[in-house]
Amino acid sequence: MGRNALEKHKVSDLQDVRMGFHVPPFSSVPHLHLHVLAPASQMNSRALSRYGPQSYWFITVDNVLQQLNTHGKVK
Repeated sequence: MGRNALEKHKVSDLQDVRMGFHVPPFSSVPHLHLHVLAPASQMNSRALSRYGPQSYWFITVDNVLQQLNTHGKVK
């Protein structure tokens, strides 16, 4: 679904994308939803604090899949 959104908006550099989810209790709304951000290299400091690699609030799709495959759940 995230890749479809990127294609629809003609994002060509799929390496410059962040896709993931907020980590509870930092959820902004009470339902699961995917964040798709591109180009990631142009995120401002506020976006980086919420969705960047060092954020405690955000977990990438790849990390979620790895945890599910390894532990059967997401911590």
